Amino acid sequence: MKTLSVFTTLLAVTAAKKCIVKDTSAPAADDVALNSEVEDVAGADDVAVPSDEEIVEVTGSLEDVEDSSVESAEETPKKKLPADFKWGAATAAYQVEGAWNEDGRGESVWDHFTHLYPKNVESGDRTNPDSTNGNVACDSYHKFDEDVKMMKIMKANHYRFSISWSRLFPDGEAKKVNGKWNVNEKGTQYYNMVIDTLLENEITPLATLYHWDLPYALHEKYGGWLDYRSQDDFAKYAEYCFETFGDRVKGWITINEPWVNCVSGYRLGPGKAPYRCTGEAPRKLQNDTTGLDLEGGCSYEIGPSQYYKGAEVLPANRAPQRLEDVWCSHNILIAHAKAVNVYRKKFQKKQKGLIGITIDGEAQIPWQDANTTPEELENNKKYANLAAEFRIGWYSDPPMVGDYPASVKQRMGKDMPVFTPEEKKLLKGSSSDFLGWNTYTAHWAEQVKNEDGTYVQPPTDDEASFETSKQDMWDDNCRGRGEGWSCIPPTLGSQAGSSWNTKYGPTIRVGLNWFADRYKGLIKNGIIITENGCAQPNYKVSRANDLVTKEYFESIGQPEYADTYDESIIEDESNIEGSIINDEYRIDWYAQYLENLRLAYAEDGVDVRGYMAWSLVDNFEWENGYETRFGMTYIDFYNDDERTRIPKKSLEFLGQWYLENVEQA
Repeated sequence: MKTLSVFTTLLAVTAAKKCIVKDTSAPAADDVALNSEVEDVAGADDVAVPSDEEIVEVTGSLEDVEDSSVESAEETPKKKLPADFKWGAATAAYQVEGAWNEDGRGESVWDHFTHLYPKNVESGDRTNPDSTNGNVACDSYHKFDEDVKMMKIMKANHYRFSISWSRLFPDGEAKKVNGKWNVNEKGTQYYNMVIDTLLENEITPLATLYHWDLPYALHEKYGGWLDYRSQDDFAKYAEYCFETFGDRVKGWITINEPWVNCVSGYRLGPGKAPYRCTGEAPRKLQNDTTGLDLEGGCSYEIGPSQYYKGAEVLPANRAPQRLEDVWCSHNILIAHAKAVNVYRKKFQKKQKGLIGITIDGEAQIPWQDANTTPEELENNKKYANLAAEFRIGWYSDPPMVGDYPASVKQRMGKDMPVFTPEEKKLLKGSSSDFLGWNTYTAHWAEQVKNEDGTYVQPPTDDEASFETSKQDMWDDNCRGRGEGWSCIPPTLGSQAGSSWNTKYGPTIRVGLNWFADRYKGLIKNGIIITENGCAQPNYKVSRANDLVTKEYFESIGQPEYADTYDESIIEDESNIEGSIINDEYRIDWYAQYLENLRLAYAEDGVDVRGYMAWSLVDNFEWENGYETRFGMTYIDFYNDDERTRIPKKSLEFLGQWYLENVEQA
């Protein structure tokens, strides 16, 4: 296998060029909006796919790659991103729209299960019936003009939003009879308004077809993504969207983060709807429910499901089963490919748009400490790539090269679903127009050791299974987990306001290089960062004055990544004019990640075409409700029925960063 070592080199170069924010008070310049031209539309048959042996392994060594020179800004002006760079913010329908039962909208799994299990969502005021769901959220259904005003502050030329499947097709089934679709016309009117308003303001729409809000009717009918019929239902819904909105929408994302949708929704948790989690038995199915809180926990409500045509029909209202997340992932990837096939065959030539998938996943950094030997570090580099293949490649390889990574298939054994030859053909190159990546944090990775210091070995072919597939692998962004899945330091960067999220700027550069090398020559219109951002340290999750992490990075010669903060950075809901509006931590997050993105483009030659900050506004943060704020715009969800938008300093910072770091036409 071909090897390119980049991890440690990128960290060294990035450290030398780390961006420090000194002044964010500069006034924003006049609004700038750009529309990108459609480039090099490529169908699946246009893509040359490498063999497994040719897919690049990205590991890491400072010695193996020639270090790029670091010159001062006085000697050489820094290279800016191109004028057609896609710049904007992102949201998702269920998180911002509200109007959950207005104008004919059908119920989604998020509506149904947050109403049925409200205790699965955090709340600052459980007397407020809207505090644990997206019933009202940001009320963008009625206040979209206010959102556009926020986009203008950051100089957005693109806006990534998602379409609510159940707002268009309440029962999830899109049908066209005698030339007429069975669509909810009020839903169509809303998205026409959104698209037209964006274009009137010189902001290009980037539309996501599915951001986790499956129509509940399909979950009740056949178990949603656990049934193969979901593939064609999604493709028909997508066809309606292409036909109706494709004259104006030139950028389509089929699926957002299939890993989170499937793994968090069908195994882990209860965190993401439909709460099919295996960590505990559904409380409602217990023989004796006395004293049990039936408003929380794992769900059992589901329709009869068939993983693939001809498979056993699983009964309705069953406890969660092993491998549900694996089969959800399998079906959702095929659904993506079928939707892309519809677009390319029926619409792309005339509409001249681009289509791809957005996957998520942590860039993987080989673990090292002061005691790590050179041999151990080399081994950890291999495991960093292996962890990336499991976490990212599982979902990015099929739409790029037509199949799962060989390492995943080998280690999963008979538990791994198999694509048919026809499905492989559909999948191959189905995200060759562009690839979307949602990136937040990185993970360390290493091979697990036994108590005696010897390595845990990978599973043999006979041992291969879901349960044994990662028995020798460790990856996380902290060295241990405490109560409530909180991180035990050291952490890979400072602790942000979510337990899974730490601030580590090289994340984005390392990941972009991993994609660029693995899929060299396969992505015709580059990579788009479709989400990146953070919740600031808050009353729930923070780690001020983290000396353990500081001392760790000092011990390995990288003190610049200790990135500690004091208590003044922690958000205080009683004082929004403090660190909530003056969100210095988030500003520094964006400064570090964006500088690493620029370096990936300018120095590494990565074809990165866009950046969508998450998120435009504070919104419904899934299982965290309204208690965790990712937005660059403040909204008081408990006391302000008007949902007034108040821009934070980070929104102004991004507008200025765009003017200074992107070529202006």
